[in-house]
Amino acid sequence: MKMSSLLLKFSFGGACLWLALCGCTKAAAPQATDRAALAGESSIIFSGTVSQLAATSFADVPKSAQTIVVRVDSVEKKPAAVSLKKGDNVTVEVKDASAFQEGTRATFYTDGWIFGSGVAVKELGHELGTVAETAPMTSAGKMSGQEKDQISDQELMDRMKTSDFVVVGRVTDVHKWNAPKSKYGAPSRVTEHEPDWHEAVVEVQSVLKGGKVKGNKVIVRFPNRNDVAWVNSPKFAKNQRGIFCLNRDQSTGAPANAAGQQANVYTCLGHGDALPISEEARVRSLLKNQ
Repeated sequence: MKMSSLLLKFSFGGACLWLALCGCTKAAAPQATDRAALAGESSIIFSGTVSQLAATSFADVPKSAQTIVVRVDSVEKKPAAVSLKKGDNVTVEVKDASAFQEGTRATFYTDGWIFGSGVAVKELGHELGTVAETAPMTSAGKMSGQEKDQISDQELMDRMKTSDFVVVGRVTDVHKWNAPKSKYGAPSRVTEHEPDWHEAVVEVQSVLKGGKVKGNKVIVRFPNRNDVAWVNSPKFAKNQRGIFCLNRDQSTGAPANAAGQQANVYTCLGHGDALPISEEARVRSLLKNQ
């Protein structure tokens, strides 16, 4: 009787232990469907190593016990307009700070929070380890930087329809642009979403829509800040080649040039307004079928 009771207790205890171990395994490795859903909700996904606790990576972010600084090891998904690369320091407002210590490596599923001289995000979820160490995503939640940046044919056609010009070109120069002072001497209004206007000089190689462009160069003004108000606006770099959807400048609130005369000054502000040169065949085909 005693032996039977002992065996029963041992069997019951073993079953509990086995179930507990199974539960732990499932908790440590989220199912692919959960990961896919989380990836779909996230605008920025990256792997990194925690370098500081209760700290921030730039002054614009309010420091708290929930903020940590993470050094980026790899970026899996982000909007095209957000500057984020390996080696950058990112502030993450985490849900549970006790889950991290200095040196912790994790994959962070996040949403944008504050953009300025750096990037700050809010955690939606995380997995310990890097992306390469976690299970692969399903096709529905594929973690790819292209997923957020891709533009559908219909959206691209809509963008081109509302554009004054669609051109193939190369950026020959980029510089800061300061709006001329008002003739009445009134100070310009500064807001928290100040765009930090820059100008890109684009050498036009061919015009796909809009007729002839005066000369072979145009000025494209663009916001250089990664502020949430400008997160979808393309940023330009010297020697960049691409297809650009241009509209006559009606956004900077300043005359086209110092004399107030009309010049080849445009803006390129929306998602899909600047595409890589590899999209040229697609753009030509869509314009042909319009």
